[in-house]
Amino acid sequence: MTKIKRLTEEMLEELDGAKRYAECYVEKKAKNETAWANRFEEMANDELTHAMYLHDYIIEEIDILKKVYTPPVEMMEKWEKDHEEYVEKAAWIKQMLLL
Repeated sequence: MTKIKRLTEEMLEELDGAKRYAECYVEKKAKNETAWANRFEEMANDELTHAMYLHDYIIEEIDILKKVYTPPVEMMEKWEKDHEEYVEKAAWIKQMLLL
């Protein structure tokens, strides 16, 4: 369960990085600084990919855990909250990158 918590924190950190890069992308795009906009877009997408990989891994690990153990309610509630945050933030970042 500590592993799930750590991985979830890392997943959300990747999203925070993606958001920062996406904001830089929007700024550079608005200034018509295409080369830098493209670089920040690439970095944001890389961070989104890392977050997605961690997300998928966490789901697999929870499914494995559920086969041998009933996870505590608190853990699952925390995961549901963090998962919802992941979905919302990832969608917002992807929207920013469509500009």
